[in-house]
Amino acid sequence: MKTTMTILGSGAVTPAGIGVSALFGAGPEPLETASLGDPKARHPVFRVDLKEAAFRRWEREPRLRRASPISLFLIEAAEQALAGLSSSERAETGLIVAFSSGCLAYSRRFYQGIASGGRKAANPALFPDTVFNSPASHVAATLGLGLAPGAGVYALVGDETAWIAALQTASVWLRQGEASRVLVLGAEEFDPIFLDACRMAGELRSHHLGCFVPSEGAAGLLVGLGSSGNGPAVMETRDGFVYRSAKEGAAAAERCLCDFDPALPCHRSAGRNRLGRLEARLTADRPWLSSSALPYLGEAFAASAAWNTLRALSSLTPETARILVPVWGQNHQIGALVLGTQSERIKIPITTNAPHYIHTLPYSKNIIHEIRRKAFMCSESSLVMSS
Repeated sequence: MKTTMTILGSGAVTPAGIGVSALFGAGPEPLETASLGDPKARHPVFRVDLKEAAFRRWEREPRLRRASPISLFLIEAAEQALAGLSSSERAETGLIVAFSSGCLAYSRRFYQGIASGGRKAANPALFPDTVFNSPASHVAATLGLGLAPGAGVYALVGDETAWIAALQTASVWLRQGEASRVLVLGAEEFDPIFLDACRMAGELRSHHLGCFVPSEGAAGLLVGLGSSGNGPAVMETRDGFVYRSAKEGAAAAERCLCDFDPALPCHRSAGRNRLGRLEARLTADRPWLSSSALPYLGEAFAASAAWNTLRALSSLTPETARILVPVWGQNHQIGALVLGTQSERIKIPITTNAPHYIHTLPYSKNIIHEIRRKAFMCSESSLVMSS
C-alpha cells in the first residue's frame, strides 16, 4: 500500500529510558521475575521505570490516578510526538493505538479477584481498564485529541504487524480528510502472567540473555500528508502475509519481501527472537542495516515494531534515502514498511466524523492467544490455562 505520510513528530518510552534518544543509548538492566504459575522459575524481563521524572507530570491528572502502566507509557510517548501543537491542532489530530496484550495488570487483577472471592469480589473499579480502548481513551481525553469532527480514536489488536495496520489506517484517514494529522502509537505492558503464557507457547525454552526477553513500553509517530522538505516519511506499507506454522511463516516472509527492489537496504530487527534466522536468510543478499549494535530492548510486540521504525528512521541519509523495514509478527503475520524522504505537498480537508472503536486482527494459537486465555480464564486458585 502506497502511503507517503510525512513524519511530523515522534516519541518513545523504553526500559532503557524515556525519549527517542533512549533507543540509541545504554541498554536496560534485566529484572529477574517469577511467573505466577511457577514462582520458583525466574526469567529476565525488561521493565520501564515508572519512577522516571517524565511520569511525574501525569501524577496530577485525575483521570490517570488509577490508570494502568500502559496508559502512562502511551501518554508520555504521545506528548513527546505532539510537542509544539496547539490545542486546536491537537483537537484535529486522530489517534490510533496498536496493542498486543493490552492492559495485562488490570485484567489479571480483575479476574484474580473473581478466582479468589467469587463473582461478588469482582472489582468494578478495575474493569474499565481491562478494555483495549481504555488507554487510548485516557490519552485522547488528557491530551485533547480527536475532538474535532472527523478526528477519531481507534484501537487495533494483533502482533507486531498491528503497527503496520495502524499506519495503514492513518493513511486512509488522512486521504479521506478525516483528520489533519494522526498520532500512531504502539504499546505493550508486562505482567508476570505474561511469563506463564510465554512458557506455554514455548518461548522460554533454554532461556538465557540473548534470546527472548519480555519487555514493555511504547513509541509513536505523528504523521500527516504534505511536505516537510526532505524530512522522513512512511512511503509504503505491506501486510496480509499470514502464517500458522514455521513453514508457512517462511513462505509468507518470502512473498512479502520478494517484490521489493533487491538493492533497497534492509533494517534487520529480529536477531533476538525466533524469526531471526529467517530474517538473516531472506535478507542475506540485500544491503542491510542491523540493530544488533544498538541496545536490545526485549520483545514488546507492537511497541517493538514502533521502536524498530524509529531506529530505522535514524539511518536515512542522502546516500541511504530509502530503507526497507520488515515487521516480523511473532504470532500470525509478516509485513514491511518502506521509509524514505518526500517533498510533495497535499492539502487535507476535514469532512467526516469518526467514532471511538476497536478492531481485532486475526491471530493464530501462539503467544498472544496464550496471554488472552491465561488472563481471562481462571479457576478457584489462580489464573490458569483452560482449553
